[in-house]
Amino acid sequence: MDASITGSRNVETKQPAVANATTLAFVPVIDLSSPGSAGAIADACSSHGFFKAVNHGMAVGLAETLEAEAMAFFALPQCDKIKSAVGLTKPLGYGCRNIGTNGDVGSLEYLILSTGSHTVNSTSTMPIPLRQALDGYMRIVQEVAGRVMELMAEGLGMQDTGVFKGMVHRDGSDELLRVNHYPPSPRLEVAGSGTMGFGEHTDPQIMSLLRSNSVPGLQIALKDGSWLPVAPDAESFFINVGDAMQVLTNGRYRSVRHRVVAEAGEEVRSRLSMIYFGGPAPVERIVPVAGVMGAMEVKLYKSFTWEEYKTAAYKTKLAACRLEPFLLQQLGAEESPKDASELLLNAATAPQ
Repeated sequence: MDASITGSRNVETKQPAVANATTLAFVPVIDLSSPGSAGAIADACSSHGFFKAVNHGMAVGLAETLEAEAMAFFALPQCDKIKSAVGLTKPLGYGCRNIGTNGDVGSLEYLILSTGSHTVNSTSTMPIPLRQALDGYMRIVQEVAGRVMELMAEGLGMQDTGVFKGMVHRDGSDELLRVNHYPPSPRLEVAGSGTMGFGEHTDPQIMSLLRSNSVPGLQIALKDGSWLPVAPDAESFFINVGDAMQVLTNGRYRSVRHRVVAEAGEEVRSRLSMIYFGGPAPVERIVPVAGVMGAMEVKLYKSFTWEEYKTAAYKTKLAACRLEPFLLQQLGAEESPKDASELLLNAATAPQ
């Protein structure tokens, strides 16, 4: 194993359908300052679609300030929180329970802001300290995300290591910051020890970068269908591969299915997470990037723009396999895996 990657072994045994200590039942931990980080990231993105990043360069205090201001905001009366969204176009602004427009709900409230259209500005009705904390966090998290995307490209052996970063860090790109607040549930409902805070899904963007407080809840799906609880670490980032990245790499990197199970009980604290989503401009065409495919390799997906994919994805239920309609190749029924993401990964890694 590369010196820059370690594993935090899972020891949780109480929940059914939660991973045992298999070869994949750990979260890859990657030191972004290590010379071997690019290769380690490539391994993690193909095996898990997910990894924990340490030594990322963001000061802990910056995230702690945003956490404190966000907690203060979510403690405001409901009417004040709703007013903060005045003038913003949905889905931007404040929301509660509803996830998308197709009937999905979760035990959470949230803020969604666009980093590209300056939704955090002097005309916002959000408290000034919160606006300042959001602005400072956004600037630095974009830098960290850019570095991660460069390493993702380097790990694939690409000459243009700025190809993914260039799609996201350009005028008109679709970059979002989401702040989720999961109040503790007084009763047990699902997954053996909590209530469903945010149902299972993949992120449609190129990548996402998550930081949370020290309250657990995040789980990722492994290839065998089991769920792996991810131990929280307020000083680290957790990176998700998105659907767009899966297409851009022709399945070499796989988008990770994940969910949040909010803890239950009277003594449990609220979970707070801040997620940066790196998406391209609406007109960006999502196809395997130059240099990623072998000479005889078959393209696995139809060509589409980011706007086309986002429109289609947001018309589906949260748990839907959103890439499935864009597959160019389908196996017979007896060969089809349960999850279409697994189908794409298997095709991409098969001997040529």
